[in-house]
Amino acid sequence: MVKGIIFDMDGTMVDSLPYHHEAWKIFFNENKVENFSEKLKDYKGGGTLDLMKAVYGDRYSLKELKKMSDEKEIIFRRIYKGKIKPIKGFKKFLNDVKSRNILVGLASNAIRKNVSLIIKELEIYDDFDSIICGDEVDNGKPNPEMFNKTIDRFKINKNECLIFEDSLEGVKAAKNSGINVIGITSSSSHKTLKDAGSTMNISNYVDFDLAKI
Repeated sequence: MVKGIIFDMDGTMVDSLPYHHEAWKIFFNENKVENFSEKLKDYKGGGTLDLMKAVYGDRYSLKELKKMSDEKEIIFRRIYKGKIKPIKGFKKFLNDVKSRNILVGLASNAIRKNVSLIIKELEIYDDFDSIICGDEVDNGKPNPEMFNKTIDRFKINKNECLIFEDSLEGVKAAKNSGINVIGITSSSSHKTLKDAGSTMNISNYVDFDLAKI
């Protein structure tokens, strides 16, 4: 019996990846980074600081890279605010989950400011029993830290929990935590998610029946 569900956010609750891509393009153009399209080609979301490190290497200090990461996220929030929409069927599914008295968690590599913007605009902030963001843990996904912390807060067994994830890193984090994961094919292919360990994949939440799990 499912007693707790943990959702990722970007690509799982909202299709925000195009806006992240646009924010990166604006940031790289403003900072005159050449060939940034190559850097973004394989970007599937995740930690902004990690991509900054990949782009700039050791050219800047960690403090400077964090400041630059903040600048990119400010751009993201500016262009995404007012345009946030849930993945098809998500809010109806969330209401169904809440009606069954199932604990609901959010565990995202995104920073708290991004998470707050999105779930407040969707008017679902109060639906979560636990929220853990990427800037509040020592290790982001694929490390299972944020999932394990959510389970501790829920005070349930891992076999009583289910995770929804869209990225390779997220599915790996779920598997590393020992929790069953359902893949959302918004940013990764069915094969990619299945090979990483998802138990099943869906494209959205329309007609998804929790009772069949």
